[in-house]
Amino acid sequence: MKTHLIDSSVIIDYLRGKKETVDLIENIEGDLTSSYICLAELFEGIYRVKDRKHAKDITLRFFASLSSVFGLDEKIAEKFGQIRKEVKLKGNIIEDLDIFIASTCIVYDLTLITHNKEHFSRVKDLKIYSYN
Repeated sequence: MKTHLIDSSVIIDYLRGKKETVDLIENIEGDLTSSYICLAELFEGIYRVKDRKHAKDITLRFFASLSSVFGLDEKIAEKFGQIRKEVKLKGNIIEDLDIFIASTCIVYDLTLITHNKEHFSRVKDLKIYSYN
């Protein structure tokens, strides 16, 4: 069974009720996971809205519904170093948080669900599911 890691941009659309995203998340085959890196990115947004309590509650409920949430470990850290070196040498620099997300996917054989295919496609061997 395929396992997917949901990127922050997709989670935001899901929590906002965007029909296309809700349909995808609720009907995709396989396990759904995310990363504490994505949660950290979402917390930045939570601190920008008036109703922080509501935003935090729905975000944490969503994360609780996932089959797992990945943290950082030695394998991900090593893959991060490798990817960061490769993208820098090619001049295709992407944000460090996105490299951590990509590293998680590669190390644990996850398909990344993201809106940012152009950005993440700079990472060699990353499986991407992009629907927009």
